Amino acid sequence: MVESTRARSDEPQSDPDKAGALAAGPVPVGTPTVRPAFDDDHPPSAELISDCVHCGFCLPTCPTYTLWGEEMDSPRGRIDLMKAGLQGAPLSDTMVQHFDACLGCMACVTACPSGVQYDKLIEATRVQVERHHTRSPGDRAMRAAIFALFPYKKRLRALRGPLRAYQASGLPSVVRKSGLLDRLAPKLAAMEGLAPVLEKREKLPERVPAAGTRRAVVGMLTGCVQGEFFPGVNAATARVLAAEGCDVIIPRKQGCCGALSVHNGRQQEAESFARSTIDAFEAAGVDTVVVNAAGCGSSMKEYADVLADDPDYAERAKAFSAKVRDVSEFLADLGSVAPRHPLEVTVAYHDACHLG
Repeated sequence: MVESTRARSDEPQSDPDKAGALAAGPVPVGTPTVRPAFDDDHPPSAELISDCVHCGFCLPTCPTYTLWGEEMDSPRGRIDLMKAGLQGAPLSDTMVQHFDACLGCMACVTACPSGVQYDKLIEATRVQVERHHTRSPGDRAMRAAIFALFPYKKRLRALRGPLRAYQASGLPSVVRKSGLLDRLAPKLAAMEGLAPVLEKREKLPERVPAAGTRRAVVGMLTGCVQGEFFPGVNAATARVLAAEGCDVIIPRKQGCCGALSVHNGRQQEAESFARSTIDAFEAAGVDTVVVNAAGCGSSMKEYADVLADDPDYAERAKAFSAKVRDVSEFLADLGSVAPRHPLEVTVAYHDACHLG
């Protein structure tokens, strides 16, 4: 993937100034019509784009720019491409490659002295890409498989058995040493390498009572991938909340929050998941919705934007988003009452980018 991106990044289409100039110039008679990159349905905001002053403070914070040193794989470079798209430049394969390479970590947002809302720009752009760009058959097949599997807990649950058997067989080390999968299907090989070692699935009750005096009643998102591949994280979260005096409500009807769809421009799918999540937690009647996956919490806090055009859910989405808290945010504000016992261990803490 890195080689492909770097090899294609020098094509003329990746130069936004040239693309914009071509789009703005006169079109000779008989020239085939080139469709502009974006339509008029919520394209990336020209006003937000104009906030970028190209100061470069974002560059050292961007993982893809740090890795490749390619201007178009930096936040300000992608903003230039968005600007070219608004000026009528076509949505070329090269342009899409640079948008796809963005990890969505949003480190640039907190680093920007001008307050550029890159998060809103890239999400609006990805909706346009999903709507207008025709991907290769291989990419379409891979993306179809991902979105048919990961947001659905029952389908992930069905995968647990075969995956655990595969991991227990010793085949993973053979596959990785051979390098065969890397050569035949590099994207699948990357996913195989990232697959967690599955632990025993812990089934949580619908209500975990507070230990001692009840201080709060919270709903907890168990998530799709989190619930099936990292069940111990959810169980530990519920135990900590209960120890700090919280009744923890875990709605049975909750599903995927839609973060994966939001981050990939799948607008209708994201809206559907957002509505279902709001319905599930409204029915639970909780004052706070606690999330232990930063990417999920980040998207849930933006439901008001996701459902802004839905007359039935716009106001409900605003009210819901105001209730969403990352578990670390919530516990820090709540304050600790649970007894503490020193442990002679060394721990690693992941400072999740979406908590920034």
